[in-house]
Amino acid sequence: MHRSLTSSVLMASMLGACATQPAATSGDVYDPFEPVNRQVFAFNEAADKAVIGPVTDAYVTITPEFARIGIGNFLSNLSSPVVFVNDVLQGEGERAGNTAVRFVINSTFGIAGLLDPAKHELGVEKHREDFGQTLGVWGVSGGPYLVIPLLGPTNLRDGLGMGVDYAIDPMTWIEFDDPDLDDQIALTRGILGGLEVRAALDDELETLRAQPEPYVALRRAYSSAREAAIRNGREEADPYTDLPDFDDFDDFEE
Repeated sequence: MHRSLTSSVLMASMLGACATQPAATSGDVYDPFEPVNRQVFAFNEAADKAVIGPVTDAYVTITPEFARIGIGNFLSNLSSPVVFVNDVLQGEGERAGNTAVRFVINSTFGIAGLLDPAKHELGVEKHREDFGQTLGVWGVSGGPYLVIPLLGPTNLRDGLGMGVDYAIDPMTWIEFDDPDLDDQIALTRGILGGLEVRAALDDELETLRAQPEPYVALRRAYSSAREAAIRNGREEADPYTDLPDFDDFDDFEE
């Protein structure tokens, strides 16, 4: 299965990642390759309108809702080991514990992850983590903003992170007696994951395309979402919160 990196991530990473922060400051994205990025963005838009969008619409139409929910649950459960490792690397003990609980409960009582009793019975919500986020938590900047054909927005840090996540995913190293089965499973996982991501983003994409400058709108949304993901929902630190209360110095006035 490790021979199928491209097929595994091709659809799953596409556009679903309004989630990468390439710049050090909010609203100021480092985009030195903008002319090339814009050309790739235009290609991705054309491919989405001509092929990916219609295929996604057909998938949503012919697939019953309960089946799509089960597919989403199953794919999310498969990603749990990667999420757990990144939780640990970020020092997020409680979130790591939640991920472990979800994986054990859903893999057993949830019929290999098709159901989500961890959420519905125990109230343990899922969350996503990746090594790009982990590097961001460690203070690594995103580097240049990039738009990759079919894969969509990313940056140097998160490109590296994607490779590390692939390496620590147990499914990467599982091999079956039939070599072709490895590729088929990886391809199916990637396509289904990509279709689910694309379907979930349908409204957001329509809103994006209605903007006067869709390329800039995507870049800003992508940057802001990544910042929020790295903070894990915490408020952005205020650099002035630790300043002393100057009223305390009134006693020293003459």
